[in-house]
Amino acid sequence: MKAPKGKIASILSALAGISTALLLSLPANAASWKSMAPLPVSARLAAAESINGIIYVAGGYGVSGPNSNLQAFNPETKAWTSLAAMPITLYQGDGAGVINSQLYITGGWNGPIPTNTLFRYDPPSNTWTSLASLPHLTACGASGVINSKLYVTTACNGYSGYANYLDVYDPVANAWTSLSGSASAHGSPAFGVVNGKFYVAGGVDGSGNVTSVLEVYNPATSTWTTLAPMPAAVQGAASVAVNGQLYVFGGNDGTNYVATVQVYDPYKNKWKILPSLPTAIGFSGAAVVYGNVFMEGGYGSAGSGTTNQYSPFSASIP
Repeated sequence: MKAPKGKIASILSALAGISTALLLSLPANAASWKSMAPLPVSARLAAAESINGIIYVAGGYGVSGPNSNLQAFNPETKAWTSLAAMPITLYQGDGAGVINSQLYITGGWNGPIPTNTLFRYDPPSNTWTSLASLPHLTACGASGVINSKLYVTTACNGYSGYANYLDVYDPVANAWTSLSGSASAHGSPAFGVVNGKFYVAGGVDGSGNVTSVLEVYNPATSTWTTLAPMPAAVQGAASVAVNGQLYVFGGNDGTNYVATVQVYDPYKNKWKILPSLPTAIGFSGAAVVYGNVFMEGGYGSAGSGTTNQYSPFSASIP
């Protein structure tokens, strides 16, 4: 089997390292970016999440290639800590999920094809555990936690083209169940869980084109629904769900990296363009701590930047 070919593969071949940590505070009204401490080890295509006020950045692709690093940032002390490395090197997986204050990482590339691994990190013991493998190879997808179960989409499964799989993991049973896939493939999409529903936006579709399609999965009905498309089609954007809305930062439009910030309101089924990032950037991780949004690592049009910024603003969609 060969790794998927297309726009993502061509972009990856040209990437260079960047160490970035961006903090975005949502409640205020301005869009003025300021600096914070950069990642000690540069990483793009890493998985990022927060647990109890600490941001975790797992794996990724840096200047020395794929890595297994786990780096943690404490916003209160503004300091990074290097923690126990993952069992294997991984990059461009399916994001990360948090269940019962533990970090779950699925899939990603470890070599010429993706893996089907599931690893769990326990912060108090600083240890990793290998859990039940996914039923297929998986990468460049999305993760969301609903009712203490981990939902994972797969767009890259080691074959040519892009898939649209959806699987759910039950940590009590340590078992996976395959569910109905989305109507469109979403390679390296924006994603997040809002009010018990799993939103997946943009990315690369089954034809290898960057798409603006937004779909939502409702586990209560086991159905996907197509919603209002994104104003700007992107892949590799950082994203978070916070305050009942889905925020999408930067990404690549198929040709260029962009600084666009987009926000979606599920209640109104509307998107809005917000003040731009200070620089174009894609393939970053993102996490929320106490209402603040952090962007971790990534790659920008200028090459090997070390951007480390935050900005407050409010997003009201009329």
